[in-house]
Amino acid sequence: MIETVIGDGARADLRLPEAVAAGFAELAAAVTARSSIVWGEHCSECAYPTCYASCAFYTPRADLHCRRFEAGFEPVAGAQGLHRVRFRKWGKLEGGGPVGMNAVDFADAAERSAVAARQRMAQAPLPYALDRSLSWRANERRRKEVALGSLADAESFVIEAWASDGRTHQLTVTFLEVDGPGLFQASAQVTPAYGRVLVRVAEIAARVPLDRPFLVQIEPVGEAAGREIVFGLCDFVRLDASRLATAVATGGEAPVKVVVWDLDETLWTGTLAEDGPEGVTPRPEAVALVRALDERGVLQSVASKNDEAEALAALARHGLAEMFLHPQVGWGPKSDSLKRIAAALDLGLDSVVFLDDQPFERGEVQAGCPAVRTLAHTEVAGLIGHRWFDLPVTPESRSRRQMYRAEAVRAQTLKTTDSDYLAFLRGCEIVLDARPLNAADVERVYELSQRTNQLNFNGTKLSREQVTGLLGGERLALTLRCTDRFGDYGLIGFMVADLRAGLLEEVFMSCRVQRKRVEHAALALLAGRMRAAGAASFDVRFRRTERNGAGLRMLEDLGFAPPTAEDGVWSRPLGRPFDDAEVVRLAPALAQAA
Repeated sequence: MIETVIGDGARADLRLPEAVAAGFAELAAAVTARSSIVWGEHCSECAYPTCYASCAFYTPRADLHCRRFEAGFEPVAGAQGLHRVRFRKWGKLEGGGPVGMNAVDFADAAERSAVAARQRMAQAPLPYALDRSLSWRANERRRKEVALGSLADAESFVIEAWASDGRTHQLTVTFLEVDGPGLFQASAQVTPAYGRVLVRVAEIAARVPLDRPFLVQIEPVGEAAGREIVFGLCDFVRLDASRLATAVATGGEAPVKVVVWDLDETLWTGTLAEDGPEGVTPRPEAVALVRALDERGVLQSVASKNDEAEALAALARHGLAEMFLHPQVGWGPKSDSLKRIAAALDLGLDSVVFLDDQPFERGEVQAGCPAVRTLAHTEVAGLIGHRWFDLPVTPESRSRRQMYRAEAVRAQTLKTTDSDYLAFLRGCEIVLDARPLNAADVERVYELSQRTNQLNFNGTKLSREQVTGLLGGERLALTLRCTDRFGDYGLIGFMVADLRAGLLEEVFMSCRVQRKRVEHAALALLAGRMRAAGAASFDVRFRRTERNGAGLRMLEDLGFAPPTAEDGVWSRPLGRPFDDAEVVRLAPALAQAA
């Protein structure tokens, strides 16, 4: 719901791409109840009212409030509930609460009524003072109306958006307690593809009381001026998840890749210090979650304040020791334990969830590792169905834990070998198998797209439908598999290329094979196919995100030159060999074809 503004009659005549329109429509069909936050345009550097006289950027709207968007909230013609925002310097969206939930039909009807009233006021030839007074009264009445009820049955706060300017934008989403210290922040990435981000209400409410006055702000990271974004629903919602087929998020929260467990009264009932390894009993709901997460490819570890030998003995006694990688058992701060686990797995702390029964320990982790999501032991039973863990079960996901164990053996072997790194890699007998995408691999490629951040050249998150659409197309869609003498990595990469144009459009690659020259061999293979197709050069499309710095370094290491235009295309002479590509052998069928 948008504030009434004097003279607010601008409309955005935009043609939404079919996939973007489908994304907005899909969420609309899945919402069963929602709030109706009243949104307005505000300034991130606001010093009202003195700034109106002193700020060089003050530009009055018709009601004399500062204009922070070029034309306010511009309704998208022919698209109910969508508004284009063209940001000016320091522009941000701001709403507030408390707000209550209503059935979606009721909320939508109220929204349509408010839109109609706003349009009538924009067209009515009223005196300025009367128009401004009516606008103010209308907004205040709407704020009181939407405050009725509560958020008790709300599941998530959603932001859905599309970058109508064709660029990628990072946004921050901030909840502020008006009369207290409460603060919650999340991030969202808006791209030229439809995207939505959902944040659990419980996470927000843990830091900001939602039954008392609060502000919610959405603003671009960095310079706001010139950004153009179409926003759909930005509200608290309850969803029928069965109606959502596309990816839940294109940004915001990182995918959960690791769950770290406390032991006493969390993984099991009882305490080791008092009951010993024989006296503790694993909680059935915890064991069920451990095994379900393992099937879905979520790695798990332990951070416990206990005697290490006793803790490991208890895990082994109950058949759970093999489920946990790099367990940290000792008496230091658990935030340090989580940092060591993340470093050992080569994963970011923002992909970690920590479970503990003690508020003190959760608070210490929140202070020492703000990116880690912390949950109480009481939430274990409901986590199997949580959206964080709504992941497909594939052969690769079932074997992910063993792959990481094999990687630990590789790392230890490298530490103990006297040979140099390249010699070690050659001794690993790495084999690359590249195959055209087939229907059996669609689910794994979809999963790889959703989980990969570091070696995702464009930050793309493909839906299942988009992956399926690449089957049998004119562009080459290539899956990459890898093995070595320690084990099978499974399907670890995916590339989409236009061979005749010499353009590598998309790259997703697991960080498990990073720095092992697999990328050298894969791109050398691709270069050969481009030459055979008559391409003149080897180009790669790359778009920088907050998390794909490793992909940027890979391009630089492989000798690609940065773009000379704003098209994001890196280039390399097609005939120039890739150093060390021979370290990785090609599968027999590929070697014969080459």
